[in-house]
Amino acid sequence: MTQYKYSNANRQELLKWNGWGYKDSKFYIDDDNIFFTGSRYPIGNDIELPNFRDYILERFEISILDKPKLPTTFPEPILNETFYNAIKDMKMDYSVDGEDRFIRCHGQTLQDIYYVRTNKFKRIPDLILWPKCHDDVVKIVKLADENNVMLIPFGGGTSVSGSITCPQDEERSIVVIDTSQMNRLLWLDKENLLACFESGIVGQDLERILQDECLTMGHEPDSIEFSTLGGWIATRASGMKKNRA
Repeated sequence: MTQYKYSNANRQELLKWNGWGYKDSKFYIDDDNIFFTGSRYPIGNDIELPNFRDYILERFEISILDKPKLPTTFPEPILNETFYNAIKDMKMDYSVDGEDRFIRCHGQTLQDIYYVRTNKFKRIPDLILWPKCHDDVVKIVKLADENNVMLIPFGGGTSVSGSITCPQDEERSIVVIDTSQMNRLLWLDKENLLACFESGIVGQDLERILQDECLTMGHEPDSIEFSTLGGWIATRASGMKKNRA
């Protein structure tokens, strides 16, 4: 079973920074025709899409030749020194790297993607943390409360509600809690059909674990490849087989 353990380096190696999906599954242009490449989906394997180019030009009036580039300069981090030093003392994984912060400053709304592609964000996270367990999160929240630091939980980054987009006028230090390392099954009670997973597990990984036990979630949001259990709960997520809380 594949589990995606995003670190401060390999999230952007696996996923697109400027939109939805995997980096190895994409549209490309050859001889003025559009193709889709990648082996993850039936549409892949360099299938030509002869009518797609004209559709894009007519409906969106955008050039298919324009390729957004990842920024090379980023806003300087605003760090709460007391909080920051305490995190370092705790030996927790963290990053103040501009690229790590930039790709976790937004969700997937149209405005988010426009801002990402045009580099219009005035505020991005100042510090990224990777807790590994519940107790790590408790320590972070307590420390943030004591030092007036803003926390934003970040799972798969698929939000279309604006809930993970940084407030653009926020003056406090903004710290993202990336839950991707909290992705384990803690216990399973097959008799009562109950299970306890950590909040950062990606939906498709959760489903694979259950299928290995001849079980299923019965919950299938469109974002199941990338979104996490914690995000579903926080947003009362729906899907093709919607659960009712």
